[in-house]
Amino acid sequence: MTDRLVTANIKLASPDWEMGFQVGVPEAPIAVTELLPLAQNLSNAIVDATVQEIETRGGKISCCKGCGACCRQLVPISDVEARYIAELVESLPEPRRSQVKARFEDAVKRLAEAGLLEKLRQPECWYREGYREFGLEYFRQGIPCPFLEDEACSIYPDRPVTCREFLVTTPAKNCQNPATETIRSVKLPMRVGPALAKLGTRGDDPSEAHWVPLILALEWMAANPNAPPHRSGPDLLGDLMRHLTGKELPPLAESEQMPPSQPETPN
Repeated sequence: MTDRLVTANIKLASPDWEMGFQVGVPEAPIAVTELLPLAQNLSNAIVDATVQEIETRGGKISCCKGCGACCRQLVPISDVEARYIAELVESLPEPRRSQVKARFEDAVKRLAEAGLLEKLRQPECWYREGYREFGLEYFRQGIPCPFLEDEACSIYPDRPVTCREFLVTTPAKNCQNPATETIRSVKLPMRVGPALAKLGTRGDDPSEAHWVPLILALEWMAANPNAPPHRSGPDLLGDLMRHLTGKELPPLAESEQMPPSQPETPN
């Protein structure tokens, strides 16, 4: 007997494109991390559609493999992704697992020496106000992401949604010394990262996003080892889409077994 799935028809639209696709989620309670692949696919679809529209108008995304400037930025991720990243590190074979952990430890040590660590541990102190200033101060430390190898992401298929949703159209060399005047980032019509962050485990306000700096993911996991209670797939999907679009999902249909389909090509 297979787990019963329910399906939802989802439509996303911007002034420049629209797409529709069908997804299936388990009817039974699941871990929040089980929704992450779907969230990643949604993010990829939104980014791809936006990039296609930019290129149609003659623009060009300058991000490319080997340009690792953004991999030295402060990267806020959701609680869900922090748990996933920590579990991913634990799943790595030795000696790679120890090498990656050592990079995390070195980064935390450097942040402490720079006097940034305590503030970094309190996202409420820098995310809403002063994010740009604090982010630039972080960037100036030149601390690479623990997953950066040969100026490329070593976990690219599993990279955080924040990384997926950060693109620029200005010359790549400008990212070495970022400033408002020299960087033109791509504005997405909707972002999955903040929607995921609102599925966080802390606080009572369901509209409040909760962030963990990627560089502190292992530390956060050690302090929060217990996963949040499982919730039904439809409830989690409904919350994610409500945070993403501001709209309720249409009624979900039951299906005995139907794997999620890939997003259709945007019109």
